[in-house]
Amino acid sequence: MVVLHLLDADDAGLIAALQGEGLPEPGAGRYFRADDDSALAGYVGLEGEGRDLLLRSLVVLAGLNSRGLGSRILSAAEAAASELGGERLHLLTTTAEPFFARRGFAAADRAAAPAAIRRTREFADICPASAAYLTKDLG
Repeated sequence: MVVLHLLDADDAGLIAALQGEGLPEPGAGRYFRADDDSALAGYVGLEGEGRDLLLRSLVVLAGLNSRGLGSRILSAAEAAASELGGERLHLLTTTAEPFFARRGFAAADRAAAPAAIRRTREFADICPASAAYLTKDLG
């Protein structure tokens, strides 16, 4: 079972993992260390408040791929989002659309994103317009 532990956004391990995957450095939001059987497996972030949260930078550590950890980290992030009052997750990706689509995320029109999501740095500045925008209801 994956357990999430809240981190500071300046955590060296988090920053190194994101850089290693070519992902943006942490910004606003909550970032978590994901442990599987008490060992570090990866990282994930959630940004925002209220019913709509942005899923940020889900990373499985190098060498641990193809073990189902990404799915377990995502499930833990969805549970954390629900505990925070989130009802829908949003994400932008240039590389992992099939992974998220297999886990219930659906393509959406970026113009229809809630204002709180559109105002995030990732949505407004970091991710290119070509990035896939996906959503998933947590209910």
